[in-house]
Amino acid sequence: MGTRLLVEVVNAAPATLTHREAWVLAVLAGDADDESRTTRSSVEDPALLRRARVSRPQMYAVLRTLAAKGVLKRTAAGHRHGTAQYEVLPLDTPAPAAAEAPKRKAPAQPAPPQPRRERPAARASPAGFEDFWQAYPRKVAKGSARTAYVKAVKRGADPATVTAAAAKHAAQWRAAHTEVRFIPHPATWLNQERYEDETDPTPAHQQPQIPGARYTDPTEKGIF
Repeated sequence: MGTRLLVEVVNAAPATLTHREAWVLAVLAGDADDESRTTRSSVEDPALLRRARVSRPQMYAVLRTLAAKGVLKRTAAGHRHGTAQYEVLPLDTPAPAAAEAPKRKAPAQPAPPQPRRERPAARASPAGFEDFWQAYPRKVAKGSARTAYVKAVKRGADPATVTAAAAKHAAQWRAAHTEVRFIPHPATWLNQERYEDETDPTPAHQQPQIPGARYTDPTEKGIF
């Protein structure tokens, strides 16, 4: 078995060989004699074909290609009582690459200072909205209320009229001791155009009292 020759083929087979050609050449090298570099078995031997993973026609096709690429030569033709022999030609062993000197690392450069992020400016309220917000008794979802207020103004509502209506409704709810949970959200009140509703003109002292209800000072629960 050509162990030394097999190692030579594995290490120095030309890059021009296909995977199949390199494999068949390695199988032939393993069958050859290290000194004569000549194969011993017939290339038609079933065991050799099995190791090479090729059929008989494929074997002869690969042999022709290896000879054309200058890595194999037939030295003896086969005859009735003999076996064709092939010689694995010397391969150019690539010279070991010179070890590169380790490159000196450049000193790390300090990271450039990151620009300070500017805080987003506070969202400006449209003209008249803050007056409405102070007048309306239920202060929830201010962002939604601001959006609804802008839409109302775009629809033609007068800011002063909206604020005055909010103050009238607040007075009416206060006089009726309306619980805050029954007062619409400001955005709902605006979207439904409740500022155009007529408020109850009945004086507070004449309005019916809810049994069990008690007037709550605005400072107690922060409703008004």
